[in-house]
Amino acid sequence: MKTRFSILLVVLSFFVISGCNNNGSNNISEELRQLIDDIVKCTMLEKQLPGLAVSVVKNGDVIYQDSFGKTNIAAGDDVEVDTPFAIASMTKIFTTFSVMQLIEDGLVTLDDPIGMHLPNLPNEQWKTRSIRNLLSMSSGIPELAFCKDGPKKGEVCEDNTRFKFNLCGEGFKCEGANRVPYEQFLEGAAQIPLQFDGGAEYFYSNSNFIILGELVEALSGSEYKTYLKDNVLIPLGMDNTRPNTVPPPSIPGLALGYKHITENPGPDAFNCISFEEPPTNCKSGPPAGVKCEAIPVDDLRLPDQSFSAGWLVTTQPDMVKLEKALHDLSPTLLNFPSYEEMWTNTQLTDGSFERFGLGWGVCSELNDSFCPIALDLLSGGINSSNPKTEATGQDGKIVYKDGGLPGYGSIIVRYLDDGLTVVVFVNTSPVHEGDLKFAPLDLAAEIALTIRDN
Repeated sequence: MKTRFSILLVVLSFFVISGCNNNGSNNISEELRQLIDDIVKCTMLEKQLPGLAVSVVKNGDVIYQDSFGKTNIAAGDDVEVDTPFAIASMTKIFTTFSVMQLIEDGLVTLDDPIGMHLPNLPNEQWKTRSIRNLLSMSSGIPELAFCKDGPKKGEVCEDNTRFKFNLCGEGFKCEGANRVPYEQFLEGAAQIPLQFDGGAEYFYSNSNFIILGELVEALSGSEYKTYLKDNVLIPLGMDNTRPNTVPPPSIPGLALGYKHITENPGPDAFNCISFEEPPTNCKSGPPAGVKCEAIPVDDLRLPDQSFSAGWLVTTQPDMVKLEKALHDLSPTLLNFPSYEEMWTNTQLTDGSFERFGLGWGVCSELNDSFCPIALDLLSGGINSSNPKTEATGQDGKIVYKDGGLPGYGSIIVRYLDDGLTVVVFVNTSPVHEGDLKFAPLDLAAEIALTIRDN
């Protein structure tokens, strides 16, 4: 049984961490609502996003929630507010909740080496990494990828630029292993050298959270999905959050995932998005020659690989229930010290602080106008910007987690000092370059800044 802090402590902590400045009104004006509508529609037109759902929550209450576009273009099915979307790496925050609960139950500590609880991991060096290292993406445990073509087709490779390990041959790419059961995924990753000493650097790797899912199973004696349902989802009333079931049978109503086609569109390619009354104040018009095509099932990431790193499907109403619990620092989910630990920048062994806490990106704003640097979600790496921060380890003002899979993108951004949270789901893959460059973080930040400025 988890111990709980007193109601007084939770309430006091809520004001300190969540920045509640509730002035008795969480309503927005019709003018601001229309402004947000236009921001969303312009983004969808400019970036050719087929479907989108968004919620904005202020001090635990919904102040804006809407859906746009199509969940199935060919069938003409509209995205609804309660349409399920695959949320990919946003799953990691749910795994973090589970691990933090087990820590509260006294079954493990953050500084335990993972091998203490998982003695059969496929790499001896992995066993020395701490639970904290895995949760903070500072373990150095790599991702798995395969050579898709070329002289080394099928061989394990590393697609991070840190090491040139087992190159696939001139002109041939090393690509992520999207359709490998997670046990095989870890076996393959175990053949790749560790990136650095535990706690020395930040490197985003799905392997960390697959291993943490195994930890949840080992400590709880339940399947990961069962533990999550019984201890996180049901207590919060998240009745429409569940593991993905790709390949079929599919989840009823799940938004169909799309990819952009810019050359030689076939008969299965459609116009991505249109509005009967498009906004007139967009920065630019829709790009020419872009179509959308449903992602083939064979290109989707198997839930058996994503597992506790990225296999959940959820809805906006369910995420609002989660946000309510997070804003209230609800002891139904976690005790106060666990929230504080999750949302504090992790200190590395060289004394610097990374822009990550435990399972969440953490930004203390510093000189940033919004938080912070988008992850390269498909490869599990980061972009060229420095992910570290010069913060002194104080609680971040903004915490977030994004997710991306072929056909899907998602984000939750929590502005703690404002009590403001934005959740965005889209049913197309994040794009990292060119005119269609887009990450859900971009839209969430623009919405949040617009509300903060108005």
